[in-house]
Amino acid sequence: MQLNRLLSYFNQWPAGVARHSPTLNFSDHGAFAMYGGLRLYSAFQPIMHAHSLQPFAHEALLRVTDRDGQPMAIDRFFARASSAEELVYLDRLSRVVHALNFSSQADAGELLFLNVHGRHLLSIASGKHGTTFETLLHYCGLMPEQVVLEIVESEIEDLALLDAAINSYKRKGFRIAIDDFGAGHSNFDRLWQLTPDLVKLDRSLLTQSMMNPRARTVLPGLISMIAALGAQVVCEGVETEAQHQLVVESGAALLQGFYYARPAVALFSSRAACRAA
Repeated sequence: MQLNRLLSYFNQWPAGVARHSPTLNFSDHGAFAMYGGLRLYSAFQPIMHAHSLQPFAHEALLRVTDRDGQPMAIDRFFARASSAEELVYLDRLSRVVHALNFSSQADAGELLFLNVHGRHLLSIASGKHGTTFETLLHYCGLMPEQVVLEIVESEIEDLALLDAAINSYKRKGFRIAIDDFGAGHSNFDRLWQLTPDLVKLDRSLLTQSMMNPRARTVLPGLISMIAALGAQVVCEGVETEAQHQLVVESGAALLQGFYYARPAVALFSSRAACRAA
């Protein structure tokens, strides 16, 4: 890890963009950042192989607390950004915290899922997506090939820009996951053009499939169609044995939800090792 270079990168931004000087810190619970009195840290939730129920990857989830230690909603945190440039700054700072925490725990070959804010994508010049973050990842001890970037495609109306961003990320070695597919204005036309590596089905599809027999009959076909595009399907929001059985029988390759593990500071593999010891 090259912490001095990471700090130098975040401290070089003009005061008009980064309104507070961040600090990267380490505790017994891993790396965290302080920004304007807010504490930014990581929680990880495993994404499981459907049949072995062993981790395929871990998704990093941002956690933010205020000066009193009270949790802050992530949407509210990013809404505090006073400009598009500050949002890019905060998005990168968050992902660096995740990368540091993952790098310190992960075994070789493990994958990290990181969310990219939609407004971040819109703020970067076409063809430049991933250039800076690739360098920051190296400072954290990771390679782009170890990272899957999650994008909510329905947040971005400009399909040409989204396609260019995805292609730019892929050229650098990142994999791409379309998140929350099935919510908002998600549609198959976009999947045909964007060719993601993975598609994460919105939890509402699973909820509807549990309640509505018609939706339940559609789910296997939906998963099959996405797989035919060459993308792996992740079913999110699995919380019960019945939901687990449904998504496995429907053909999902990868699964995520409280049924398998809740988000935690430690990676699932680390938690399992601690239990075994």
